Parts: sequence; structure tokens; C-alpha cells
Amino acid sequence: MKKFLKIIILLIFVSISAIQAQEVEFTASTQKTVRMGEQFRLVYTLNARGSDFKGPRFEGIQNLSGPNSSSSSNIQYINGKVTKSVSNTYTYYLRAIKEGEFTIPPAIIYNKKNKYESEALKVKVISNGTSSGQTQQRSSSKQQNVNNGQTQAPNNENEVFLKLTVDKSNPYLGEQIIVNYRLYTKIPISSISINKLSSFGGFWSKNLTDENQRLNQSTEYINGEEYVVAEIRKIALYPQKTGDLTIEPMELECIAQIRKQNASRLRSRSFFDNFFDDPFYNTNVYNVNKTLKSELLKVKVKPLPLKNKPSDFNGAVGDLLVSSKIDKTELKVNDAINFSITISGKGNIELIDELNVLFPPDFEAYDPKITNNIKTTNSGVSGSRKFEYLLIPRNPGQFVIEPVEFTYFDVSENKYKTNRTPKYIINVEKGSGSAGNISYSGVAQEDIRYIGTDIRHIKKLPVKLLKIDNYFFGSTTFYLLLIIPVILLVLIILMWKNLEKKHTNIALMKHKKATKVAKRNLKKAKSFLKEKNKKEFYIEISQALWGYLSDKFHIPRAELSMDSVSDALTKKNVKTETIEKFIATLNNCEFARFAPGDAASMMEGIYDEALEIISKIERELR
Repeated sequence: MKKFLKIIILLIFVSISAIQAQEVEFTASTQKTVRMGEQFRLVYTLNARGSDFKGPRFEGIQNLSGPNSSSSSNIQYINGKVTKSVSNTYTYYLRAIKEGEFTIPPAIIYNKKNKYESEALKVKVISNGTSSGQTQQRSSSKQQNVNNGQTQAPNNENEVFLKLTVDKSNPYLGEQIIVNYRLYTKIPISSISINKLSSFGGFWSKNLTDENQRLNQSTEYINGEEYVVAEIRKIALYPQKTGDLTIEPMELECIAQIRKQNASRLRSRSFFDNFFDDPFYNTNVYNVNKTLKSELLKVKVKPLPLKNKPSDFNGAVGDLLVSSKIDKTELKVNDAINFSITISGKGNIELIDELNVLFPPDFEAYDPKITNNIKTTNSGVSGSRKFEYLLIPRNPGQFVIEPVEFTYFDVSENKYKTNRTPKYIINVEKGSGSAGNISYSGVAQEDIRYIGTDIRHIKKLPVKLLKIDNYFFGSTTFYLLLIIPVILLVLIILMWKNLEKKHTNIALMKHKKATKVAKRNLKKAKSFLKEKNKKEFYIEISQALWGYLSDKFHIPRAELSMDSVSDALTKKNVKTETIEKFIATLNNCEFARFAPGDAASMMEGIYDEALEIISKIERELR
């Protein structure tokens, strides 16, 4: 038994030693199976500092955005030993556009002139579940509508179009510019979905659009005609090289609703209120699929002026300030100092590299911990970037931390500016103890603690005597006490990973909360029913019904339609009469919104129908 336990302990220590001696690794991860049209992520991770990242080429897969890079670092100083961990991540947002099995080639990155290559990944793209019979049936239905004269798309392309604008077409190198995508329309539209995002070669980009908020809407007159304008996407760009740079077009699809009669009199007061809602279901309109594409835009980037350019300029552009902070100037040898420098303001803050800070030679200084506090608004990117240094004086005396100069180019005044931090005088006294009595963890003062102990008292008789050769070390109890904490640690890690996996599965969480969210929306609708607020009542009813289907069956809002609803419910073995009743409830909801008559009675009937059909689907899904 003892030999067996010794072998287990040896294996555990060997494993721990192998983990501690972990080398530089460059890994790649993504989904193994995706559906046609599904968006997914590809993530490359390097557990060290990297440069000259070269991504793969994609076949059968569309690159929507990327590579988007991020980095993190952590420094710890414990009992005279310094440990540091660095992680660099490069993320692609991809979309499957072709069925089959595809291989994503390896990516390449360099670390200290050493070349690292990730593994190749295989992705299988399967059908999105729409059968050929259903497609043929829909095609026949569309052809029948054409014969009835209901799906002829209007030839006037000015009724709905996508426009790309930029606030500056001739910026400086590193200067922020704002790119805005606006949708203009004179007719009702719905089911907006982005097929292709613009690529920004030569730019560093930051998305300013909050995906969870409703689209900003306004009206605008062009050539005497009124348009409803929606802001689809807003991006902050920072050019990284000079010359002519190209912003590729963005492409989206939508459903345009054309009225049979008096289409020119259609007003914009209601059709844009629910931009992502389903189309109007009435006999006075017919739907036309439209593909919209913005124009290609060129930006001419000019270099920064060479005149009066400081030698320490590192590429910072904007309206920036520098400040510094030190936690103490009076201390003893081997105590720790927290010294921080913060760059704040508006500009390319996230692109600012480490500052040129000179510390006294008697100070032991470690690489800074970098913290970003970035805010995005419609006007651009602002915030701060903080560099935190851990300093440990090793000798007594008086030392000086000289002012740190930070130079940036102010675009508004078209000149270089230099800000300076104050000078700090540090008085270090001779310490009473040794460095081994102090433990440092991180860069915060509260993490410093003494771990020394006092002199032990001499033990007096009676003393408990033990038999010769009867030792606790090497006994069964000793090995059990050594193994149990390791086993408990492994179990805790496994449980934590399992819990983390469940919480990161967004689709699963939405599925579990679908009914709860739908009932919450119905509760809001009930309050609007009591207030006889017709407009807000129907908005909440529509969100309850469509949102329930989207969350329950993992269908994006942009892809919801009567056909997708019917397909999803049929696959879950929901009864045909229940499916027909659900679709009828949706149609009744849209009809009652604009129908004349007793509004209160109609609202109460729609509310009862919605509550009943959701409850009925839940029972059948069980």
C-alpha cells in the first residue's frame, strides 16, 4: 500500500513540475461543426509576447471581422521569486457560406525571433435544415405571386439604399476618423441582416455601435423627398500607414414592403418603429427581398509633420494628458513602491506602447501591469491607459525618479505637445529585517505582508515520548493527508470548469430562460392593457412571441419568418393545430394593431391568445 501511494505522489509531483516548466505555446480553437449561414469564432492564443502575426486564408468560409487582437499580463513577486504570465489573443468572426468539410491552414507568429505555427483546424459545414421540397414549395409560391402581379420589385433604386460616410477623408497617420453606415428608405422594410462586413486594411478599428440597443432613427430630405434614416453601424478607424487606403463595401439584405395602391402616400410614422420586427401581415402589401451594398470608399492618409517632431514621439495622436501617482516616498530597504502613469483623453489610447521611464539603478523594477479603461460613444473613443510599476529599493539612500515626458500630436492645433510628470524624491532607510521576511504579490500595497515568526518557547516536561522507528513521515496517514488536498483540488477545478462551460453557453441559457422572458414581456403587456396603451401593448406582445421562438430554438431574430417558425416547431413534434394557432395569433396581433373597433376588447383577446399558445407549446415540448 505504501509503495503504491509513493508512486502516485511521484507522478503528481512530476506532473506539477511539467506544468511549471511550460514552454511557449501557440494554439487555435473553433467549432468543429457549423451550419450554413451560421456565424462562429476562430481564436488563436499565444502564452507569451508575439509579433508579426500572419493569419490563414479561408476557403468556403467568409471572414466577417478579424484578426482582432487583445493581450493581458500578470506579475507576481513572492518570497524573492518573480513570476509573470502573458497572453496574446487573435480572434476572427467567421461565417459559413458553403457546405462541405474545410481545413483552416495554420497561422504563424514570432516570439523573440522564434517562429511558432498553430495546428490546422477542420470545420464541417452542414445544411441549415431546409429541405429541397420546402424550398421548391416556396419557389412555387413566389412564382404564383409573380403571376398575380405582387412581387415585381420596383425599378427605382432610390426608394431604399445603403450609404457609407466618413467624417474625414484626408486624416493624419494615427488620427481617429468615424465611418458611418446609414440606411435610407421611403418604404417599410424589415428583417435586416448583414451579409458582409467591410474590411479595413491598413486601419486599426473599434466598433462604436451597441448591438443591444435599437437603431438610431431620424428623417432627412433628399431632393425634396423625405427619407427615414437608420444608423446601422458606426466604426472608429485609426490609419496605421500613409497613402491611399480603401474601405470595402458592406452588404446587407432586407425585406421591402410594397403597397398595391397609393404607395407614394405611405408615411414613415410606424414602419420603422420596430426595425427588426416581422413584416406586416395584411393584404394591402407584398414583400420583396432586396440586397443593398454601400459604395467603396477611399481615404488618403497623410504623414505627420517632420518639422519640430520630438525624438521621443511614439505615435500617440489626439487630445491627451499624462498623470502619475506614487503610494509612498519614505520607506525601508526591500519594501515595495507602487508607481503608476496614466494616459487619458481622446485618441488612439489603446495603441500607446510602454513609456520610456528611467528608474534609479538601486531599484529593482518589473514590467508594468497595463490596464485600459476605454469608453466608446458616437463621437469616438476616449478613456485612459494605466501603466503600474512595482519597484523595490535594494540599498538605503536618497533617490530621484526623474519626470517622464510624454509627447503626442494634437490634430486640432496641428502641432506636437509634450506633457511631463512631477519629479519624485525617495528616501530609503536601512531595513531591520531581511528580504526573506517580506512577501510581495501583485503591485498593490495591501498585498505586502510579513511572514516571519517569533522565537519558539522551550518545551518543558512532561514530554510525550514516541517509540523508535515510529515516524509520521512515510506513514499511511502521511500519504493520505498529502493526496486528499490534491484530489479535492482536482474535483473543485472540474466542477468549476463544468459550471463555467454552462454559463458561457449563451444558446443554452437563452433556451432555459425563453419561457421566463416571454412571460415577463406578457406581464408588461398586461400593464399596458390596463392603461389602454395600444402601441406599447402590441410591441410587448410581438416581442414576447418572436423572442420566445428565437431563444427557445436558437434562431437569430433576423432569420425569423413564418416558414422558419413552422419548421422549428415541426422538428420538435409540436402538433400541427398548435403551429397553425401560433401563426394565427401572430397574424391576429398584427391585424388588431391597425384594425378599427373596440381596441380594449381586441387587446384583451390577443393577450389571452398569446398566453395560452405559449403555455400550450411548453406542454407539448415536454
